[in-house]
Amino acid sequence: MKRVCHYLILAALLLGVPLLCAVLGGHDDVLVGVKAFPPRTEDWGLQPDKLWNVRRPFNWWWFLGFTGFTLACIFPFLRRGFKSLLANRRQGTACIIGRFPWWGWIGLVVLFGGWVVAWSRFPCFRSCQAIISYFPVWMGYIFTMNAVCVWRKGTCPMIAHPFAYALTFPASSLFWWFFEYLNRFVWNWYYLGIDDMGAGEYTFYATICFASVLPAVYVTAEVLGTFCFFDDRLYEDMAWRPNVRSWPSCLVLSALSLIGLTGIVFFPEFAYPLLWISPLMVFVLVQVLLGEASVLDQLKRGSWGQIFRFEVAALVCGVCWETWNYYAYAKWVYAVPWVHRWQIWEMPIIGFAGYLPFGVECAAVIYWLYDGLRVHLPVR
Repeated sequence: MKRVCHYLILAALLLGVPLLCAVLGGHDDVLVGVKAFPPRTEDWGLQPDKLWNVRRPFNWWWFLGFTGFTLACIFPFLRRGFKSLLANRRQGTACIIGRFPWWGWIGLVVLFGGWVVAWSRFPCFRSCQAIISYFPVWMGYIFTMNAVCVWRKGTCPMIAHPFAYALTFPASSLFWWFFEYLNRFVWNWYYLGIDDMGAGEYTFYATICFASVLPAVYVTAEVLGTFCFFDDRLYEDMAWRPNVRSWPSCLVLSALSLIGLTGIVFFPEFAYPLLWISPLMVFVLVQVLLGEASVLDQLKRGSWGQIFRFEVAALVCGVCWETWNYYAYAKWVYAVPWVHRWQIWEMPIIGFAGYLPFGVECAAVIYWLYDGLRVHLPVR
């Protein structure tokens, strides 16, 4: 019953609060964007390649503020990681490598085959390019990274806990649909190449594509954990030890959640960064109120290794997402207020910082899912 309550409370808050604010605030223009399926910006006279400049142009103070905050957050981890890396080199630490499984080669073939389909413009692929160019690439990536995990440590999520890992696929679809919904209030990303799709076709295709997010981030985190730089034990006894179950922490979580979920409606150009934080805050707050275990509980002991690993895993996947998206026929583009400059593929460079808190959210959901199945999420 706790799990059911968690689902209902989480859905009610994430879906209901922004929508209620838009209705009560009389933001009819926002509601038009929320109801758009598929989400075509051209339907209300907007051009995706000009939106970032129309809404809020580049601002140096915002850019430096985001950059400074990001560097301050990751510097303690980088310092510890590089110290460990240098120490291991001096000690001559060896890495044990096993055998690369045969199905990993199939994953590589599927990955590069899907990549060719995604980036090509051959007439024979035209009729199905928007539909099959994304999911095969990521299924190939998931199989390949699981194979790399077996190669480096003898097992992988797909083999160690096949049922739990299989459930991350439908959970991933639901997980990312929340972000798609919240993005309808800020419109930081937009889709191209979906003009011929109806609402049902778009929903079906998007749901399949969204299913790859959590499995990809999780297996990438597992592969990173085979390197000494990302050993979870290296990041024990960190100085900052927040207790998410204390009253001050609950108040902070509540405030950030409320500001984020209402701010994206009333002042989206300023509150849009909270889109990547508010769902996590709501998720953890519900866990605390229901007495459930949370992936953030380990922070009370100063143990940040697992969180850091998932952050970097999401960033690695983010680089792959942006790379494979760039020349795809069906793709997304960005319109990020204040900081839209110096793009890497379609993403403004500081936008990659958003993958760091997104990685924490992936860790929280996967930990919650595995804990409900009584499956231990390994800490190395």
